[in-house]
Amino acid sequence: MLYGNYDKFIQLLEGAEKILLLPHLYADGDALGSCGALAAFLTAAGHHVTVLTGEPVEAKLDFIAGISGVTFLSVGEIGRAKKYDLAVAVDTAAPDRLGNRLKYFEAAGARARIDHHATGTDFSPETLLDPEWSATAEGVYLLLNRMGFDRGTERSDWLTDDVEKAVAGSIYTGLVTDTGCFAYSNVTAQTHYIASRTRAIAGNMSFVSHKVYEVKSLGYTRLMRTVYDKLSFPYPDICLLTLTKEDLAAAGADESDTGGIANILRDIEGVKAGIFIKPDNVPGKFRVSMRSDDSVNVGAIAGAFGGGGHVCAAGCGFAAKTPEQLAAQTDKLLEAVRKEIDGGREGE
Repeated sequence: MLYGNYDKFIQLLEGAEKILLLPHLYADGDALGSCGALAAFLTAAGHHVTVLTGEPVEAKLDFIAGISGVTFLSVGEIGRAKKYDLAVAVDTAAPDRLGNRLKYFEAAGARARIDHHATGTDFSPETLLDPEWSATAEGVYLLLNRMGFDRGTERSDWLTDDVEKAVAGSIYTGLVTDTGCFAYSNVTAQTHYIASRTRAIAGNMSFVSHKVYEVKSLGYTRLMRTVYDKLSFPYPDICLLTLTKEDLAAAGADESDTGGIANILRDIEGVKAGIFIKPDNVPGKFRVSMRSDDSVNVGAIAGAFGGGGHVCAAGCGFAAKTPEQLAAQTDKLLEAVRKEIDGGREGE
């Protein structure tokens, strides 16, 4: 079900000279690909576009800048904030997912949001959202298509082959990364159609899945020994993993090396929900990633803990200054997951 209005959203974009695009914290391929596509298109159309991330883009996704031709600035690089006519939160379910960039969003002349997360608060005056989109990039394609992208001979003169290729490659990357290479249950016939259209325009994109899913750093490889040693099963159908800064340091790994670990927990036979807890960059804070099969709505659970996401993939955060506080938070989360699983069984 679509929330929002394409025409109103387009009116905002077309009426703004200076546009700020804000992906969520720890931006993934969908958030960055969606921003890259929007920025490439809008820049070619004559707008001044800035993409501001919460932190530097991780190495496995740095190719998106090359595909889109867009420079991704992090907060530390932007200096004093400019006044923007429009700020757009991209793939962002709640205001806290913007971190300290929320002030830039709120200071803009107009605010908008494009997203596909069913959970989270509606913090923007104008929102374009459909939880049935497999990725925000799917919605970006539908939006830009209405603005002239992928329209064949109907396209504007400024929308050159190179611009369309940049937009298409960025959207395709968002689809690949948010659907697990089109393996997740969020994939629809429309997803495949858009993937087909953007692949036809962008050309060979096989390197995306290779770099995102197949290439592993040495730090990640060393870290996996610790991961398998520390897996625990508080219940037979729930897998829990908690990593510390010391674990990462011992493996010569960093936060970017933890990508994909949450999926490993869910993929263990008999596991209905996996919970992965890791340290945040801020002392005393932890990030929680949850994965599940279709029988457990981890998005609803994450929402109750101040986070958000989807039925099978979601996340939230913990504030814990001591191991005891972290254990208490973990127990509360386990209780919520247990309740969700048992409630689902009762409804079968």
